[in-house]
Amino acid sequence: MHLANTALEEVDGLRFRLVAEQELRLGDHAAISALLITAFPKHVEIFRTASWYPGRPDYRLWIEGSDGALVAHLNFEQRSVSVGDKEIMIAGVGGVATRPDLQGKGLGKRLMVELRRVLIEETLVGFGYLGCREEVVGFYERAGWRRIDQETWEIDPATGRRTFSIGPNLILPANSLLLDWPGAGTIDLRGMWW
Repeated sequence: MHLANTALEEVDGLRFRLVAEQELRLGDHAAISALLITAFPKHVEIFRTASWYPGRPDYRLWIEGSDGALVAHLNFEQRSVSVGDKEIMIAGVGGVATRPDLQGKGLGKRLMVELRRVLIEETLVGFGYLGCREEVVGFYERAGWRRIDQETWEIDPATGRRTFSIGPNLILPANSLLLDWPGAGTIDLRGMWW
């Protein structure tokens, strides 16, 4: 399903934008890379050459400040995965970042609210899905995500081999209810994480 590129509603001087990956301009990639470098300084070498890691996403969702500067960002890819013997359509989310000087001001939560709205109103995905560091799980849980403790198969971007991980992984109900997520069974992402 292709989502329309949109400059979404402006709220409190902030503008939300949803852009298909193939519609990004060079300036967009540069602004996203700069934000990711600032937010993840240990990964400068990765984001100096690309505005995504590890795999190229389908869409970008970001917030622009009143001056048009990028202040928060995430990307997502729609993908069918298996959980045990069930097929689930997810939006794999990654590249979640807020400009460090603006962290703690609610931008990340607003980005998550907008993501959920986009997933519900403009896609057929049942759930958002992401993996993260343990120290940020609380942020995601406060934004409506639910931790799942299920083993996961994924492709390691460094080796190209299928590897096994145990999270932390979280889901965000979109067009399915939380109880629709299969609570048992191994998750196979059928590709790289986001």
